[in-house]
Amino acid sequence: MRGTHGWAEVSRERKREIIDAIVANTPTTGPVHAELDLTDRCNVACYFCNQQDLRTKEQIPIQKTTELIDELASTGLRSVRLSGGGDPLFHREINDVLAHLAKRSIVVDNVTTNGVALSREIAEYLVANKAREVIFSLNAVDAADYARMMKVKPALFDKVITAIKTLVEVRGDSIYPSIVTQFLLDRSNVTRMVEMYDLARSLGVDRIAMNAVLEIPRERIDRELLLRPEDAALAEPYVEEVMRRDSDVGLLQIDFAVYGWNTMMTAVRERVGVVQTNMYPVAPSFRDRNDGCFFAWYTAAVTGNGDIRPCCLLLNPDVPPLGNINDKSISEHWRGEAFQKMRDEMREVLLRGGKVEYDPKRFQILKEVCVKPGLCWLKNMYFKVDEEFYAELDAKLEAVRKKEVRWIGTPKQIKRRGDVFLYDHPKVKEFVSGERWRRTYDWLRDSSRPLRVALKKTLRINLTDAA
Repeated sequence: MRGTHGWAEVSRERKREIIDAIVANTPTTGPVHAELDLTDRCNVACYFCNQQDLRTKEQIPIQKTTELIDELASTGLRSVRLSGGGDPLFHREINDVLAHLAKRSIVVDNVTTNGVALSREIAEYLVANKAREVIFSLNAVDAADYARMMKVKPALFDKVITAIKTLVEVRGDSIYPSIVTQFLLDRSNVTRMVEMYDLARSLGVDRIAMNAVLEIPRERIDRELLLRPEDAALAEPYVEEVMRRDSDVGLLQIDFAVYGWNTMMTAVRERVGVVQTNMYPVAPSFRDRNDGCFFAWYTAAVTGNGDIRPCCLLLNPDVPPLGNINDKSISEHWRGEAFQKMRDEMREVLLRGGKVEYDPKRFQILKEVCVKPGLCWLKNMYFKVDEEFYAELDAKLEAVRKKEVRWIGTPKQIKRRGDVFLYDHPKVKEFVSGERWRRTYDWLRDSSRPLRVALKKTLRINLTDAA
């Protein structure tokens, strides 16, 4: 069984609570899923790590960790992902953390680890407590390239291979956890894809993931290492051979967020005669207009120094934290100003049906990946398969859109409707975006305010946001 970012553990009642809270723009009882980045300490130094600018030498002390787990459990937490700025298994009291999660019946949905610190004892815990998924960030096919990618001594490569074998052995015939090896590819190792596949398959894992190394915050990666559109021709024969070898088992999950590469891979699949495997289905009830993020009602991430972040994709030095668990409880933060601001921004995207351009002046917390359709892989992977959830969400959002996105209403409601219209009609948007039109709109809004307030008070015709 693979991880689902906790979604498989959420009851239908809690999903309805999320939908109702989106409609009402209120917080839910608490996070149903949490990413616990227990420590910023790490035993490798991957050159492509997207959290290196956030990393400290801190970890959440065991007493604080147990208090945090207890508090989250009391408000309905069902699952956690253990990942982070450091390796989660490098936390000094990781065995105690895992034991306390089991005591509170909280599912470990995912452990993302380099595997160096995965002992037999930890493997036995993960199997016994039915952890859903363990992803090993292997990234290389031999010790030399491992040292290049992870910036460590080559000998650690063999230690990781042993850890993977140990978990496979301890798991035996159980389906828990699903075991994944992940390889990140750059221009130095892309021609070794076949070797990577063969190594992973020999280890007996359930999924073999291959992805491109991507740029990280503040452009720290040497761009000569990043795969380019023109490298698709170089990679094509290796992609084809890997797909041929995988055609009888369907272990491969291969994705490249590089322009033009998907076209190449589609052509290769047609030649090999395989369909895309290990992908994530979409329910018939899903509509693109409901593609907006709802994580502000669902989850939170806590880092090794206690900072609370929106999610793993916004673990970015340019995104300020939503608070810190050392200042006040996570429940207080969940109902606090920063989380509510994030909910406001997410709800505006949902009300507009995703028809909104990203503007950093408008969005103080959300980033482009949260607003622009198709950029967030979390939404694309785990949630769109839920037929009942998206049917109910669509029905309730359509009802609230009729009330809050309209031509006749308050200035905020009219502005939403205007934004959607201009999104659908870019030529009109270009025509009216000049300064003269902006000044005209401001004048009409300001000069008509007394009349709108009077209509609201005397005839109960609500055309104003004013009290």
